[in-house]
Amino acid sequence: MKLVSSPPPNGLGASPQKARTQVLRFHPEPHCTFEIDLSTEDGWHRLIGKVYATDRQDVYQVMQALRVAGFGPEEEFSIPRAVAYLPSLRLLLQERIHGTSAKDIFKCGETGQCATAADRCGRWLGRFQTLAPRSGGTSGIERFLNSAERKCRLISEADRVWVVKSENLLERLRNGALSLEANLTCAGHGDYCEHQIVLTSRKTVVLDWDLYDIAHPARDVAKFIVSLERLAMQHHRSIRALDSATDIFLKAYLDSGGHPRVPVALPFYKAVFWLKGRTKAIQTRAPGWREQAEIMLGESLRNIARINCP
Repeated sequence: MKLVSSPPPNGLGASPQKARTQVLRFHPEPHCTFEIDLSTEDGWHRLIGKVYATDRQDVYQVMQALRVAGFGPEEEFSIPRAVAYLPSLRLLLQERIHGTSAKDIFKCGETGQCATAADRCGRWLGRFQTLAPRSGGTSGIERFLNSAERKCRLISEADRVWVVKSENLLERLRNGALSLEANLTCAGHGDYCEHQIVLTSRKTVVLDWDLYDIAHPARDVAKFIVSLERLAMQHHRSIRALDSATDIFLKAYLDSGGHPRVPVALPFYKAVFWLKGRTKAIQTRAPGWREQAEIMLGESLRNIARINCP
């Protein structure tokens, strides 16, 4: 069996004697994620395994490149160690990180804990965009406009009362896109948000590199902020409940090497991210779908209205 691997964690070079697995997430397309416990002469070693529907050796290679660029498991700002990739099984093995999910902190933590988490998440992203090598395809502005058009069309077809508001939003998004610097790009995570970030006593670790790409630096910033706003709406009953944390996140990002033009583009990317998700709920008219659609349109309009603000 062909094996692509990096130097193993301490002790993992010994032959496994026992193995235990537990499925964490089962999505045949694009992957299934599970925990693996391996027993060797040196004790138990805990890993995360991801089996892909298609060959994703590229994910392993990107993680290795990030390690070399300064995001190795020993660094304060890091990613999990990519242990091995087995092409015949389409299996990626990586270090299992033990710590506290940033999502849990923003859901249940005290104000000071949320502030610290936001600062660390912002500093990680600023460092990443400064140092990480570019890999993958480019996620351009047109892609986000097309996604917004599909969602507005879906909402309008669900209830004609939203036709005028949807058309107004799309016009503002198209006009807003014209003011963006399309050639301003950097390495991208693709899904940078609180549930992908684990905090330990001394490290900030970012998981899940399946969607790595090249994108405008405001894209990952907006993804994090909108995800935090949605979490605040769901768990704190107010979209604005974590605004102080998002302010700290953005300041830490800019202070840590984040691109200074990001605040100018942020309203556009926040607007398009507020239109993402909830597709199935709208299609099936699930309970609460009208309220969800109204919030999506309202927040998207609120953000795009700020695109020309200083």
